[in-house]
Amino acid sequence: MNSDHPEGNWGGINIIPSARKPIHNSGEPYKKTDIMVRYGDVEDSSSSDLEQSRDVDEVDNVMSKMSRETSPLPIRKKKCHPHSNSQDEEYTDDNTNVLSQSLPATLPSYSCYSDNSYPEERSYLSNSQRSFRDDVPRIEMNRSNNMSLERRQGISNRRGVSVVSGDDSQSQSQNTSRNFIIFLTLVAVVVSVFYTKLPNFITLNISTEKYTQTDHHDSIIFETNMNNLQQKYNINPDSILKLKTGLSIIFSKMDAGSFIFVYDTNTNNFNSIRFDKFMDEVSFTAARYLRNHITAPQHTVVVSSNLEMREHGELITRYRDDVYKSGVLLVKEIEGVPSDLAMAFHYYCDEYDPLVKRSAIFFTLNVANCSSVRDPESTPHEFIEKCLAGKWTTMPKENMRPLLTRVVDVIIDVTNVF
Repeated sequence: MNSDHPEGNWGGINIIPSARKPIHNSGEPYKKTDIMVRYGDVEDSSSSDLEQSRDVDEVDNVMSKMSRETSPLPIRKKKCHPHSNSQDEEYTDDNTNVLSQSLPATLPSYSCYSDNSYPEERSYLSNSQRSFRDDVPRIEMNRSNNMSLERRQGISNRRGVSVVSGDDSQSQSQNTSRNFIIFLTLVAVVVSVFYTKLPNFITLNISTEKYTQTDHHDSIIFETNMNNLQQKYNINPDSILKLKTGLSIIFSKMDAGSFIFVYDTNTNNFNSIRFDKFMDEVSFTAARYLRNHITAPQHTVVVSSNLEMREHGELITRYRDDVYKSGVLLVKEIEGVPSDLAMAFHYYCDEYDPLVKRSAIFFTLNVANCSSVRDPESTPHEFIEKCLAGKWTTMPKENMRPLLTRVVDVIIDVTNVF
């Protein structure tokens, strides 16, 4: 307790704080147990407390103070546990009602299990507990039904089968049967189409493979045969190379080309039979290569002295189909072809728009029949063009230049061979 004293020399009031002695005194813990009383005890212990706590600081237990409306200690309402049955009686003894007994009469008790609780609350709790006990079996039954249904659905989902009713299962079986029939029909259609198209597909693949193998085989044969002709007739390698290169370009580009084989009958020991045989073998080898057949049709041979046509159109229509089949047209002694018929070779030898695609036109030219003397300084092309121009005197000049350009293309000189 605080006490007032007379003012000091410094003009103030001396205030000496005092308090009650703490109940947990470390000096004599076992001698002061009589000052601790039980909460709610009716015995008066104020006199002993006053004597022992004079001029000694004491720390109160907050639970020992009276609760007031202005007290900072909040009073909470206990939570009710309506679902507990066995524990209700355990919390109704005097120990649990200490706080309610220590409160003043003006502060109502908030304990749910106190004997001073309102009758309405007690009846409400009992009714709630009774209704909850009645609802528990029904809730458990519904929960078990839901769990069994969920379990059945989970098992059905894992097996890929849904839980359906009787009508749904019947409709689902009908849909399954219909889908199975449609699937079988589609499989039958695919199989029938496959077996229908399979022979054609196999034949096409075999033909393509055979064609590819034949191309490769004919190229090798063509190279081998040309090399054999070179060795057999002792042809200049450059002349054979020109021949092989020209025929390969015709084959790859699907166009036409002309080759002139120049020979001279005035040379010593000229063998015309051997030369004709050489030309036949070269023409046959070229025809087999251009038509991609191991046994190609016989090449077409035109002898200029036997031509009886009046117009070049007749010469075109007469041999076009034969050239289309064989791929090679051999014209012997081109210098003897009449001027009126020579224009036909303008169309046979057209490189960009040929009369027959993938065709070779072989000409032979006997320089002994040329009126002009060969100039040592002139090229072979100039000499041959001059020779043919002197033979085709009746041809218009505007047609001569294009014709000579197409006819005189690749020159194979064999004058010193036969």
